[in-house]
Amino acid sequence: MQNNSNPQISLLKWMFEDIRKTTLEGVSHLTKEQLFTPPVEGEFPIGAYLMHFAECDLGWLHTLSGKEASDEIKKRSYYAAWFDTPKEDYNPPKEPLEVKEYIDVITLTRKMFLDHVSTIKDSELDDVITWQGYNEQERSATKKWIIYHILEHEAHTRGQMFMLIRKAGWKKSS
Repeated sequence: MQNNSNPQISLLKWMFEDIRKTTLEGVSHLTKEQLFTPPVEGEFPIGAYLMHFAECDLGWLHTLSGKEASDEIKKRSYYAAWFDTPKEDYNPPKEPLEVKEYIDVITLTRKMFLDHVSTIKDSELDDVITWQGYNEQERSATKKWIIYHILEHEAHTRGQMFMLIRKAGWKKSS
């Protein structure tokens, strides 16, 4: 971990790297077909969960920075089109994506998010941001909470994914 004038930010960035490393290790044995196929009836494919990480990075990056992600990266990540989206917006890929595409997209969006986090000073972590949430409801949280929430969300969602992988019987080869 880097030692700089913003040790809290450095620690948070290390946490993001660590959590993503564990997530990727847990899905590294899956084929593109397994990433595309719902592991159990009524669930989203593991690939949709992965792209949801990209959605979260982009959405919370917008909340923190006020900058909208490009249409290209939103399209590549199936932003608001695949995971837990209203029926009228549901537009998942029509055929399995290459494994590399999932990794490339979630790596890019995480880099975008962390590049912005790198511009935040420790002294700004308790600054409050207000935004329009779902149903146009106004919400407020500190920058620290938003950054933490993404970590907590990935840990929780990763646990769901790993449980679904086990339920599907998609074990790692020895």
